[in-house]
Parts: sequence; structure tokens; C-alpha cells
Amino acid sequence: MVIKHPFTPETFLTLPRRGVIVPNETGTAGLYSVSTHEFGKGTKKEWRVMRLDTGTSTQLIEDDKVHDVNWFPGSNGTQVVWLKSADKGVTQLVLSDAEPSLESEVSYVVAEFDAPVQHLKLHALEDGSIAFALVGLIGEDGDLYNEATAAKAPSTARIYDTPRVREWDTYVKPQKYGIFYSKLVRGDDDKWFVASRLHNCLRDTDLEAPAGMYEPQGPEDNFDISHQGIVFVARDPIPSKLQYSDASDVYFVPVESWVDTMLYSPTNLTAESEPALGIASSPRFSPNGNMIAFLKSYYANQADTRLMMGHVSSLTSFDVFKFIISSPWELVPSSFEFTPNGEYFLITADDCGRRSLFELELRRDAKPKLLVRSPSVQGVSVLHDGSDDLQVLVSSSSIVESSVYTIVDTTQKLEPRVVSAVTKHGTKLGLSHSQVSDIWFEGSNESCVHAWVIKPSNFDKSKKYPVILQIHGGPMDATRDEWHWRWNSGLWAEQGYVVVAPNFTGSVGYGVPFSAGIFGEWGGRPYQDLVNCMHYLSKIPYIDMDRAVAAGGSYGGYMISWILGQPLAQKFKALICHDLCFDLRMTCLMSDETGGINDFGGPGFPWSNAETLEKWNPARPELLRTWKSAPPTLVIHSDKDFRCPVTDGLAMFRTLQGLGVPSRLLNFPDENHFVLNPENSLVWHQTVFDWIEKWVGKGPTECT
Repeated sequence: MVIKHPFTPETFLTLPRRGVIVPNETGTAGLYSVSTHEFGKGTKKEWRVMRLDTGTSTQLIEDDKVHDVNWFPGSNGTQVVWLKSADKGVTQLVLSDAEPSLESEVSYVVAEFDAPVQHLKLHALEDGSIAFALVGLIGEDGDLYNEATAAKAPSTARIYDTPRVREWDTYVKPQKYGIFYSKLVRGDDDKWFVASRLHNCLRDTDLEAPAGMYEPQGPEDNFDISHQGIVFVARDPIPSKLQYSDASDVYFVPVESWVDTMLYSPTNLTAESEPALGIASSPRFSPNGNMIAFLKSYYANQADTRLMMGHVSSLTSFDVFKFIISSPWELVPSSFEFTPNGEYFLITADDCGRRSLFELELRRDAKPKLLVRSPSVQGVSVLHDGSDDLQVLVSSSSIVESSVYTIVDTTQKLEPRVVSAVTKHGTKLGLSHSQVSDIWFEGSNESCVHAWVIKPSNFDKSKKYPVILQIHGGPMDATRDEWHWRWNSGLWAEQGYVVVAPNFTGSVGYGVPFSAGIFGEWGGRPYQDLVNCMHYLSKIPYIDMDRAVAAGGSYGGYMISWILGQPLAQKFKALICHDLCFDLRMTCLMSDETGGINDFGGPGFPWSNAETLEKWNPARPELLRTWKSAPPTLVIHSDKDFRCPVTDGLAMFRTLQGLGVPSRLLNFPDENHFVLNPENSLVWHQTVFDWIEKWVGKGPTECT
């Protein structure tokens, strides 16, 4: 019997948060992280090992100082290795049995590194040793730098000579990040040790790698190692123009000896017949180490991400889809992995509000084969279970399920087998897939626009419900059938509302032209899609259009500020604006992201693109004057948000106050673009739901 817990913000924020599961070499067990918050006591972080035949799990370690836990190569899934932060910036490398027993030594410290390091990667070499690489700051001498033990400067001044000043929620450090390598060998006592000092693979270069060290998603996917060497993504150290300051490329550096200083400099993998400038990500070695594949989004059209591949000896790359299927794929890859034989790619891609999994054979005229469409895929690992047919272990989620692990047979001879689901597909929370449905409506420019509709679990079609229009950020992103730890549409619906989440023009997963339709149209086509969406909703009997609310964050926050100066504002009884862009003329200059050359049909700077920026600028005086008749608006902004600086939120709030509009400001001094602290997130949810209830009530009314 499933016990139902009312789905409240408290329940939501105390659910276990599981990471992507990674199988061992024998395909018998999976390793994953899980964090669980308890109000008043804090957050417990643990790593667990799950049996893949039964779904039962045991705790490996509970320690918030442990990170980068990996299966130890060559141990047949019996050992794991991790990094642990120690005193004074020291990092320990620890080896442990995956299933400790009374007869074995549980764990021991293999090595200590005299600086903070992270993002451990390992690879088994033919001689039985284990190559490894990790990331740390580089000191002036080219070796690891330890902030904790370095001499403190008498002044706190920062000096910058490039546009890279702030990233995400941090000021860029004067030291660059780099990738360091060595190898592990087994001693006569059967214990492993590090065979040499750590070597810097970026020594005597001006590169910083891997890219993404300051970003919330981290840089784990931005470098890889094999017996051939190290491949990584690095940003252009000296961008040619301000709008290209986030440009990055893939570099390969051969490693002849994992215990000696680097003999070669990193070499850029250039693309044949492609414009050079763009943003690269996710480099991967093929299983034999001879090929390198990666993703790249070119500035010529940032809505289109290409899967590129090249040989380590030629160091030129080609577009995989053009080479194999001779025509562009209508979807855009978001991640990929090689299969063990190197003859297939496993590719995830946004697909009409879902993140689907495809298989692509590396041969002429092959077509991507759909393996998984729902729930949305978050991670994929090949399962080495000894079977003839290739199976993969998939981590995924849905609007009603926070985490599910599934074994999928790529031949599709066998049905997918669910290993574990945290909420039993929503039933532990009183949720079900029947609450979630799709609508399609006519959008701008004769497009067909998709939206998710999420109803409360006690929905009664004979009654009318207040509606919440959730506007996603990005803007080149999408609302998917996946669990969201900040804007959870199922949680919002359970408060007594019908939630509608449209994937307007600019959203991903509906073809490149649809995504690119937002370029130069920030307040144009997406806004018209929302107008049309509201018109469509007005025809649905169970939706009470007299109790409509709109809420959005980031680009969605921009859209709320744009709506305030447009006729659509009068359709809503309340608005919620999280982390907005207010004065579009200054957005790319104040934000940590100075790109956006496609977003605005050109560089996002007032000296080169003033007309477009002003056209879609919510802060135009003639638009601000119309705000005096705006609906009550809740403004949320945090001090450490460098993507959309807090001054934009303050400007919006003070404009509303100055015009006499009922308004409230919620500010977090210690949060960034995301509200991550559970205690703060609870206040965020309570404030948002209280604001909605104040102006439209909660729950249904009888149809008349």
C-alpha cells in the first residue's frame, strides 16, 4: 500500500535528491549520490550503491566533504575512489571497498594533494596502472595553487584586463584553473599509490580549462582522458570582440607518459568548412581513444548545436549528421556517449517537451533510432552486464516523479525495466501521470505551439480553477516533462491551480527554425504566442480566466516586465517576476554573459544594435507609464545573481512602487540566479503561494 503525503513545499524540499546513477564494470550495481534535507537539522549528503537486480541500496559513505566518487577501473566493481576535502585546502584521494566486509580494510588514503582539487577522472592503462586527471587552480610557478595557505595580500583590490570579471555568482579569480595528471600504480603491499607529482597539462599556455568552472552545471562534461591523452574545452583567452567573450574550442594534448612533464602543447580541433567561432562542450574519446567527438554551437546560428568528430592524428573535425545522414537532423543533440564498440552514439535531444534518447549507428545513411521518449532522460551509461545485446542504464524524471532508474535494451527486444523510482511514479505524493496533458495552439507566424497542462490531483472537471501561466527562462530552453527542483509545476498545481507551461517561440525541441524564431524578437513572437495561449485557454470550460496569474524567471522574468507594458497585462490578476532583465539596452553589459549576438539579431550592445534593443526594452518611458494600471506584482531578486543583476529587480520594484501598483520585493542576500538553500526556498515558495492566494484565492469554484 502506498502512503500518500500531502505535496506541500515542506514535503517537496525534504524529498531525497538523487543524482545520475553510474553502473560498475560488471553491470551488477550502480553508484549514485543522494542528499536529503531536514528542516532545523540540515542536509545529509551520502553516496550509495544500488543492486541493479533488486533495486535495494546500501550506504557507502555519508560525508559532506566527500566528492567525485567513482568506480575504480579494473576492480570489477568491487572498489570505489573519491576525493575528500581536508584541513587547510588539502585534498585526499581515498580508495574504498564498494561493499565493505569484516574481512577487508574498508578504505585508505592513497594520496594527499596540497591544494583543493576536484572533477576526478580515471582511465585504466594496458600496463595495469590507472591514469587520472583532476582540476585545480594554477599558481605562478605552474603548479597547484592553494588559496588557504597562500600569503594574503594587504589589499582586497581586484584588477581585470579582459571582459571576464564575474561569472554566475563569483568574481573571476586571478589564478586560472587547469587540468593536472598523473597515474596510480599498485605497490608490493597491494596498495595503490600515486607514481609521480601532479603535472599541469596547460603549462606554458595562456589557456584555462576546463570551461564551466564557475557555472552551476560544472565542467565535468568539458574534459575527458584516455590512453592517448587529454581532451578539454577552453575559452578563448583573448576574445577578438566583446560579443565573442564566451567563445570556446576543443583542444587535444597527447600524453606519452602519465608520470612525466607534458611534451606537447594543446592543439585546437579545427572544423572543416565551418565557421570557427562558437561554444564547444562535451568532448569524448571513442573507446579505442582514436576519435574525439564533441558538441559545438556556432555563433552563425546558436539554435543549432552540431555533433562533431575527428581523429586524434588529423585534428580536424566534421559534422557527424552531415556525414552520416547527409541532411540536418530536425532535433538538436544535448549530450552523447559512445557505445563500447565505438560503432554507435547514444544521443539525448529535446523532443517536443521531453528529453529523449536516441541511438545512431556510425555508417552512411543511418537514421537516429528512438529508444526512450518519456520520462525525460537526465543521464545514460552503458551497462556491461555480459549480455550479447547492448543495454543502457538510464536516469530520468517526469513532472510527477523526481528520479527513476531504468534498464533499457537498445535492440528493443525487451521492455524497459524500472530498477528504482523515488516516489513510485508520484503515488507517494498523491500525484499521477493523469494530471499531465498537452495542448497545441496556433502561435505567431502561423506556428504550432505546444504547452503542458498540469491539474491538481483532486481535479473536478465540473468546476473552474484559477490558472497560472508559467513562462520558462533561457530563452532557448523548454518546460519539459521532467522534475524541476525550483519551478515544480506539480507542486504549484497541488495548491489548487491549473498550471499551463507553454513552449513559445525560441523553445528547444521543436526544430531549429522554431528556436531561432526568437532571434531579434525577444518581445515579439514569444509574446504573441502567450497572447494566443491565453485566448486558447479562455475556451476551456474548467479554467477561470478571471483568476489568471503569470509567473516567470530569467527570460520569463523579462517577459513579465514586457507584459506589464502591453495589453496582455490586463488579463492577469497578479504577476510574479523572478530575476528579470529590466533595461534591455544594458543587459549584456551588466550580465556576466556578454554574448547574445543571435538573441538580438546582432551584438547586444547599445552602440551597435540600439534599435532592436530599444524596440524590445521594457524600460522605455512610454511603456513604464502604462504600468500604473498593472496587476499586483511580486518581484524576486537575489544579491549574488550576476546573470541578471539585482539592480534590475530593484528598478522594477521601485517603478511599481512609484506608480502606486500593489507590489512586494523578496530579496535573498546569499542566493544567485537560483534559490538553492532549502530554508530560503521554503520562504520563496511560501511568499509566492501567499501572493497568488491573496489576489486570486486557491482552489476551484462551481461552474455557472
